[in-house]
Amino acid sequence: MPPVVPGPTGHDTAVVPSDGRPAHRAWPAVGREALGAAVALALSVIALGHVMATDRVALLWYDGDSVLLPLVERSIRLGQPFEWAMSPALFFFPELPVYLLCSLVTGTPQQALALNGVLVLLAVYALVRAAANELMPAARRSARITVSALALGFVTALVLTEYTATATSLELGSLLLTTTYYYGALLAMLGTAVLVLRTVRTGRATVTVLVVLGLVAACTTASNPLYVPWSAAPVVVTLALLSLARRVPWRPAAWTSGVLVAGAVVGYLLRIPLAPFVSLDPSTYVHPDQAGRTLAFFAALTDDRAGSARGDAELLLLFAGLVLAVGGTVWSWRVRTARTVLVATLLPLVTIVAVSVGVVVAGSQTPRYLEPIVTAPLLALVAVAELVRSAVRRTRVHRPRRGVRLVVAVAAAVVLVAGVAVAPGTVAAVASARYAPAACLDRWADGRHVTGVGQFWTVRPLAAYAESDVDLLQVRDTFETYPWLVDLGAYRDATPTFVVIGANDLWTTAVEDSLGAPASITHCTGFDVYDYAGTAGAAVLQRDVVGSADRIRRERGF
Repeated sequence: MPPVVPGPTGHDTAVVPSDGRPAHRAWPAVGREALGAAVALALSVIALGHVMATDRVALLWYDGDSVLLPLVERSIRLGQPFEWAMSPALFFFPELPVYLLCSLVTGTPQQALALNGVLVLLAVYALVRAAANELMPAARRSARITVSALALGFVTALVLTEYTATATSLELGSLLLTTTYYYGALLAMLGTAVLVLRTVRTGRATVTVLVVLGLVAACTTASNPLYVPWSAAPVVVTLALLSLARRVPWRPAAWTSGVLVAGAVVGYLLRIPLAPFVSLDPSTYVHPDQAGRTLAFFAALTDDRAGSARGDAELLLLFAGLVLAVGGTVWSWRVRTARTVLVATLLPLVTIVAVSVGVVVAGSQTPRYLEPIVTAPLLALVAVAELVRSAVRRTRVHRPRRGVRLVVAVAAAVVLVAGVAVAPGTVAAVASARYAPAACLDRWADGRHVTGVGQFWTVRPLAAYAESDVDLLQVRDTFETYPWLVDLGAYRDATPTFVVIGANDLWTTAVEDSLGAPASITHCTGFDVYDYAGTAGAAVLQRDVVGSADRIRRERGF
């Protein structure tokens, strides 16, 4: 039972909860937090609803990369050996556990992916809300909640400008809704920043904070080495610069940096026993000799994005995030404000510069490696809000707050109404979503347990959404196993008897020239099914596909 605090006359006057606030003041706090969470949920639903109403839904549900975790869940459910050939990003933490939990409470991969996307945006809000507690300790709770919701509103605004089905564009905001475009590293980046801000604000690195920071660094690096250039390295550089400038105490900065470095090293060491699961070494992505071509590539992407009003809006929003980081750093440096505010403005600036320059220097023509330019400015937004609040308080203009409160209340009401309006249609669309091409394949299988093969972009969504008695194996155009984001355990003792040929597949040698004439050909939207059951082609398939998979498994040590 909470302690009872006696009043001035010795009589019991108020019940105080464990955090020290009177009970009658605790309930309004819970109500404000609940309202903030409701606004965040509404923004998340609005973002999801927009993606589902545009061609971007194909990237969320049916892209060859996006269906990775549904394929992993399917493989686990079918009891296949866990012998996955992943990319350098393993998605073991936190993506796979989160998706498995989502799949437990949903009925289809579409529903699980949609729920996962909403949870990611809610996690962004929660982490920014935690950052606001560190950056705005003297502000009202309502102010911290408002700024955090505004930050998620920034992300939602970016999502609302995006509408194509491709991942190779500067449409970066909606990638947060997907499960395989590195949201785990982005959330770890925000979580790391919160822990760093806690250390800077208190002026001491507590054991608890250091342990959590080390675990985040180790687990995230082991799963996705992008955490190091996206988060750990920018934090170390930022703290080193501010320590040299005597704006941050060197002792907590040194402890924090040391733990981050140690955690990253441990993460890399953990990747050694995980090596059988990694298809390519991260160093194969680095091509400094192509820096010039990369710069021209991103210039062309920017020019293409600026070719529409929505693209212009997104570019302006991204530029606004950079301005917040630059302007906030200059402002906080000149007025010598709280050191947490300075860290929260300089860190996004260092991150944006490091990521942008790093992508060009590495010669990478992969836009998703620029994703931190979406989330890093959220810290600067909160920091600038604190700068504005402090400046306004000093000028005593803050007293007439009724107008500001009215604007915030109206904005919150608009978001909630929009969320409520969008939610039924979005939920209904998610609940009823079906992948029509997979249904065609299921009708052809007609309940038989059959195994087929196909190329990456065609076969993966079919493999994720087909019935459990239809197995699909991923192959190259030579019918050798393509060990990229697939479970090699599924190839053990497989007996493939059909080939899925997509409309956009490229085969060096015609399928019929390699396997002979099929027993039958079935036409579905976007692909054809060549049935080789009972023909000599089936034996060729088993020899080339299963044989190459056996060799690859032995090379990997499975």
